[in-house]
Amino acid sequence: MTNEVKMNLITPPDVLKNENVSVLLINLSEFDKSNFNDAAKELKQSVNLYLYDEDEQNDIGWLITVADSVDYIFLNIDNSKKIEWLIGWILNYSNTFYLTSAEHIPYNKINVNKVYDITQAIEGVNYFERS
Repeated sequence: MTNEVKMNLITPPDVLKNENVSVLLINLSEFDKSNFNDAAKELKQSVNLYLYDEDEQNDIGWLITVADSVDYIFLNIDNSKKIEWLIGWILNYSNTFYLTSAEHIPYNKINVNKVYDITQAIEGVNYFERS
């Protein structure tokens, strides 16, 4: 019997509760989304993929609720202008990985999980494998 790997795409206002690993992508660029999709093909278990794009959604309550409950968060700080006031709160989670080109703002004082490519966080260590 084979285990079918599924990826459930979830956007506001929906939430899915099950045993799958849950990942929240916040304001990723099209390039980042493409890289994530390529890396996700190698996953060995099903994933609940929450997607928040501030240009398409404005449900901050949903974003806060989901961020507080997922296993991993990937945040593109440079694309997060409308939720700039939430960046420090999101970075406070140890399961947050972030992308930014800003060198003048010391985000690493809050969170050391800066990545330069979304696949760096996925491929470097198999974060989506549970023991």
